[in-house]
Amino acid sequence: MLFGLACEGVTDQITIENILCGYFKNPDLDEEITQLQPPFDETDKKQKDFGGWQMLLAYLSTTRFRDDVLNNNFIVIQVDTDVSNETGFDVSQVDANNQPLIPEVLITNVIAKLVVTIDSGDADFYQQHSDKIIFCVSVHSLECWLYAYHNKKPLSKPKITGCYKALSHLLPTTEKTYRCYDELSRVFLNRKNIDAVVEKDPSFYVFIQSLEKIEDQIFNRNNIG
Repeated sequence: MLFGLACEGVTDQITIENILCGYFKNPDLDEEITQLQPPFDETDKKQKDFGGWQMLLAYLSTTRFRDDVLNNNFIVIQVDTDVSNETGFDVSQVDANNQPLIPEVLITNVIAKLVVTIDSGDADFYQQHSDKIIFCVSVHSLECWLYAYHNKKPLSKPKITGCYKALSHLLPTTEKTYRCYDELSRVFLNRKNIDAVVEKDPSFYVFIQSLEKIEDQIFNRNNIG
């Protein structure tokens, strides 16, 4: 497969899938994307096993993860930062003066935690395969990316907290299901909508920057663009 997705849940997986298809301007790219963690049932469009950040971190240290890296061109690892200060994740959201970290610094710290977790299963595995591993760290939740698009009112600063609640208020039919998030994120199948959110959300911008680094490889492989 071209892309494997390791995420907190299936709603994150389908959102990232639509972003990948839209960014690389290939609606058929979904045929080359597989859901690795949590496993996904294509027939029922439902999660087949436990998800969440604890299961994601556990997966990253396993032989299964290392095999998945070897058997896919790229692995996208997604996690929300709203859980980063919980016991077991242990990445603070504030600095020494108890001030909130800016998104870019928090993302760097979360990625460092993910790299340590990967290498805990096999020392230096990340360093050996870093060109295949793409981090997708949403501050503080992936819903903030969806909110950034669907909210048309100007904001003085990016909204990075309470985004699920805000999204549900904005779109009352919002629910935590694969089908709902597929519908909400299909706007990202259009590259111009991705570009619009890049201007509005700092963690989305960081993720898109990581896709820019592999753009030539994807376009050349698929003869698109």
